[in-house]
This record gives sequence, structure tokens and C-alpha cells, in this order.
Amino acid sequence: MTTIDEIARLCNVSKTTVSRVLNNHPYVSKEKREMILKVINEIDYTPNSIARQFRKNETRTIALSVPSIDHPFFAQLIKGVSLQALSNKYKVVVFQTFYNQTIELELLELLKHKEVDGVILGALENNWCKIEPFLKYGPILLCNEYHHSANIPIIGYNEFEATYKAIVHLIEMGHNKIGFCYDTPYSEAQCQRKDGYLKALDDYNLPHNKDWIFGGVFNIEDGFHIFEQINNLKDSPTAIFTGNDQVAAGLIKRATISGFNVPKDLAVIGFDNQLICQVVTPTITSIDIPIIELGQKAFLKLIDCLLGNVSLRREVIRLPTNLIVREST
Repeated sequence: MTTIDEIARLCNVSKTTVSRVLNNHPYVSKEKREMILKVINEIDYTPNSIARQFRKNETRTIALSVPSIDHPFFAQLIKGVSLQALSNKYKVVVFQTFYNQTIELELLELLKHKEVDGVILGALENNWCKIEPFLKYGPILLCNEYHHSANIPIIGYNEFEATYKAIVHLIEMGHNKIGFCYDTPYSEAQCQRKDGYLKALDDYNLPHNKDWIFGGVFNIEDGFHIFEQINNLKDSPTAIFTGNDQVAAGLIKRATISGFNVPKDLAVIGFDNQLICQVVTPTITSIDIPIIELGQKAFLKLIDCLLGNVSLRREVIRLPTNLIVREST
């Protein structure tokens, strides 16, 4: 691989002069600049970008963690972050954690070793006390997750309000036996959803039933299993908040095959308002959230921290949500 030393020798100039030309420094004569550029073009020299990055102490690369890239929500989140990064001449390294704490910590090691400039956590697998020490190596922010005391920017939406809105809709449709689904019990965002669910029941003097709450629910197959559990209950809910459009689709599919009429026998609400809501029969009522915008705002906030435009401090930014009513309720 050609080096600056070789270019300097071929042009009979110093390495400093070659470096000045490569970095567009003004203090080089026109004749020498043209000669050096001509040689660089002839030998097809490419500067070592890694070495440059090391000197500048930046990589123009950020890392984004998501539990799984094949989930439509996280696919759109990646798209939002990546689009904004591209327009700002940054690259994005995507880490799938698969809800694994060790993998999340391996991602943060990239920040420690200056392989990325900053990190966006699209989920939170570890206790905050394990994440916080990495802040001394660069900015970290939470996106689509929440923590009650993390001293970093948190960008998401009002999980409590969105869920409360969905449950009230089911109540207004005449349901008083309403189920609830969540994914991981350690997620504070999921806990806020549960609080919204319980508050709506309390406000309308409706019963709580632990048999109507289902955890560890992520995908279409989980929707199949949830329906089977509901169908086997002696006292089953007539409506359910699934927390996820994929789960809603699976539940509706299995319910329909089993002879249930949705929404007459079982009303279903999803979350995220993915395209699947419009192709399932019946179409799915869902909470719409601006996922692309969520990713874009997360990237821009991270860059503001990197550039020193804002200090790395606690700031909770919540984007608006809307209930999109369709045939499943």
C-alpha cells in the first residue's frame, strides 16, 4: 500500500508538504500542489481513513442496539436513525442484543475503545448501574425505552397515556373484562403501559384479574399462544390490549380459525400501527407512533451531544401517539 513517504520521495518534497496537500492546507505553492496531486492520481493513492480518525479521535460512526432487526418496529427505528446519519455523513453499526445483557455490554465496549463515537440504546437489558460507567467514554442515550433516574437524554412517547387511551376505547365499546399483554417485566416502558391499563380499569371501576395479564409476548406465534390461553380460561376477557401488532395479528388469526368473531367475541388492540394492521382481516385497531421520527430525533440529539451543542444530561422527550380505530374493536 502506497504511503505518504513514497509520495514525498516521488515528488522530492517533505512528508509535511504532502500532508498539507492531502488536508487542503493553504501554505503550499500552486506548482507543488499540482505536482503532488498529479502523482496521487497516477498511483491511485487513498488516505488511510482509520489513521485520520485516530488523529481526530472520532470515527463518524455511532452504534444502535435493538433486540431484533426482524421486528417491524425496530426495522423502522433502524431506518430512521440510518437515514438521519446518512444525511449527516455518519455511519451506523446495528447491534442485535436478542434481549441479552452480555451482548449489550459488548456493544458499550465499542464506545470504551473508541470504535464508535456514541451509542443509542433502542432497548435496555442491563441495570442502569452497569451502563452508567460507560458515560465517561462518550454519549449514550435511550430511545424507545425509559429509566426513572438515568442522567442521559431519553426519547420515546407516553406509554402510560397511549395505553390508557386504548383501554378507555375498549371500555367505551362496552367491554368490562379486558386483558393486557407485555414483553419483558424489567422494562420500565412496559411497566408504564401496565400502569395505564390499571388506571383505566380503576377509573371505570372495572375488575383486575391476574389471569388476564400475559407476559413474555413478542411476535405472531406468541399471539397464537395467548389466544389458546384465553380460550382455556373459565372466565375469559372479551377484549385485549396486545401491546404489539404482530401479537394482535397472530391472536386474531387463531381466534378466527377457532370460530371466534372479532370484535364481537373478542376485541383486539395492537401497538405501533404497522402495515400488517391494514392487511389482516379484520383490520387492527392500533396505537400509531412516529417511529421514523423517533429514530431521527435520537440521532440528532446524540450528535448535539457529540458536538457540544448540548450537555449530556437528563432530558425526557415524548413524541405524540394516536389511536387508529379499525375493525378489530
